[in-house]
Amino acid sequence: MMTLVSSLLTLDFELGSITRVRHLVTESARDAGLRGAALEDFVLAVHEALTNAVRHGLPPRGIALWTESGLLICEVSDAGPGIPAKALDLDYPSTRFDFGGRGLWLMNRLAKRDVRTGPGGTILRLCTKLP
Repeated sequence: MMTLVSSLLTLDFELGSITRVRHLVTESARDAGLRGAALEDFVLAVHEALTNAVRHGLPPRGIALWTESGLLICEVSDAGPGIPAKALDLDYPSTRFDFGGRGLWLMNRLAKRDVRTGPGGTILRLCTKLP
């Protein structure tokens, strides 16, 4: 069985380009078939990942967006110090505004989240089903 993969977006980003990247993600996700609340939820999750990569990661920072087997998949990567395990395991939003607070918690609620992280950087993958 062959898996159909369609690349929608691949680029590097910095703080000054987050708004432009969010618009590109919105357009690409809409073109892939997401609509309404599902579109808004996915774009918000991606925005949180982008913001975290800029706040806590180091260049190069990149984003890739593609469809595969009925899923819309986004990977956000950076070369930062990695995410502490305690920040990844929160099942409630942080009441503080420190590392690993609301963004990771929110991403986990809005999309299926997978994280590979360590001292060499982080790759955060967000997935949602396409209609």
